[in-house]
Amino acid sequence: MNKIIIGLLAGALIGMMISNYFVNEFTYEKVVYTKITLSSIISGVLCGFYSLYSKNSFNLFIGCLLIGVAVFYIKYLITGHHFDPVNMGTFTGAILGFIFYAGQKSKKYRRFIQYYFRN
Repeated sequence: MNKIIIGLLAGALIGMMISNYFVNEFTYEKVVYTKITLSSIISGVLCGFYSLYSKNSFNLFIGCLLIGVAVFYIKYLITGHHFDPVNMGTFTGAILGFIFYAGQKSKKYRRFIQYYFRN
C-alpha cells in the first residue's frame, strides 16, 4: 500500500512539474487540473502496483517506462492531446522507475547493513 501512495504522490509532483512547463498561466488550478498531471498520477499508481509484484530492479525500471508510454499514448488516443506522448510517457516512466528502483535498492542495502553489522 505504501508503494501505491508513493506512486500517487510522485506522479502528482511529476505531472505538476511537466504541466508547469506547458501551461502559459501559472496558477495552481491551471497546473494541477491538466491532462498531463492526471496521466502522471495514473502512471504513478500503476507503477506502484507493478512495484509490489516485481522482484527484479531492471524489470521494474523497464516496466515503469512501458507503463508511462502506454498511459500517455492512450491519453493521446482518447483526447487528441498531442504533446509527443511517447517522449513524455518515457520521461515520466523513467522518473517513476528511478524512484521505485532507488526504494528497492535501499531496502536491500538496509538488510545488508543489519545482517552484517549487528551489534
